[in-house]
Amino acid sequence: MKYCLVNGVQQNHLNVESRGLAYGDGIFTTAKIINGQVCYLPAHIQRLTLSCKALGLPTPNKTDLTNQLIQVAKPYSLAVLKVIIMAASGGRGYARANSAENDIIIMVHDYPSHYDALAIDGVNLGISKQQLGINPMLSGLKHLNRLEQVLLRQELVLLQAKADNNNIDDLVVTNIKNEVVEATSANVFYWHNNQLCTPNLCHSGVNGIMRQTILQQYPQVLIKTVTLTELAQAQGMFICNCVMGIMPVKSFNGQKLSTKLAKHLMKSITINNGIKQ
Repeated sequence: MKYCLVNGVQQNHLNVESRGLAYGDGIFTTAKIINGQVCYLPAHIQRLTLSCKALGLPTPNKTDLTNQLIQVAKPYSLAVLKVIIMAASGGRGYARANSAENDIIIMVHDYPSHYDALAIDGVNLGISKQQLGINPMLSGLKHLNRLEQVLLRQELVLLQAKADNNNIDDLVVTNIKNEVVEATSANVFYWHNNQLCTPNLCHSGVNGIMRQTILQQYPQVLIKTVTLTELAQAQGMFICNCVMGIMPVKSFNGQKLSTKLAKHLMKSITINNGIKQ
């Protein structure tokens, strides 16, 4: 970690009564910093605001938070920004304290340098044996309850440790209804019958900001229930999030895919990384 603010104070200590620690009672967003600017900053602010409303947390002041993130990002040419907003610390039990304030943590981390090579070369996707639960109350939100993702990444790490699977970069994850949801930390898009499609996230999964950006710029994308059988018939595929951007998939479950369609889309979507010129 390169930098950390906890409730406006530069430190890396947390109250042991943190509700984020005890219950995962909060939300977060992760952004890319380029040349001292936060990519897609308005979208990240909107995500934090809407997610707080969805969980019944006090809504942060948009202007104050925006200005704070702008100042935090200025010293960094390339880095990763993470903002966590949690219910105010204190008390025992599930009921929250009656507080008009949140606990806010702002961190800056190193940018994963291998992402640039993967964006050029493409990624190899496998299929997770584990499945996500159905949770419509929290679907789409980037909340702090990430145990499913921890277990999924553990599965990936163990898979990569095997000599015959060490070229797998990520896993496609289904839910317990056998519907394709996402990768372990990215959204999934694919072309089927010349139509760009992405899974419906009404039951589970995170509605990522890069996913939202693509859907805004390409409203013709078909959002649908997706099976592994249909995904295996894809003409092309990519995964995406706000830090990695768009990464073409060069193979899915051992089957080679063309990366041309994804690379063409990359040029139009990531032309300015959401930063006003």
